[in-house]
Amino acid sequence: MTETLYCYCCRVHHPSEQMRRFETRHGARWRCLRSIQAARSSVEERDQFGRSQSEINLALARLHKESIIVPMSERRLQRY
Repeated sequence: MTETLYCYCCRVHHPSEQMRRFETRHGARWRCLRSIQAARSSVEERDQFGRSQSEINLALARLHKESIIVPMSERRLQRY
């Protein structure tokens, strides 16, 4: 199994070969190559990358929320 690391920039786990240590004011953190390359591009391209990453994060959050919250009609009450 491939080792994964958490990218603080896009908030996703990536394979370790796609990650680099990146110095921040809070210390060294792991960041994926995709986000590092996006940060080196023009302002317009960076903004587009940020918008697309936000859409991805919202979709993942929505899926996570739907998998956790079960409608009341589908719940089975158990008596102990």
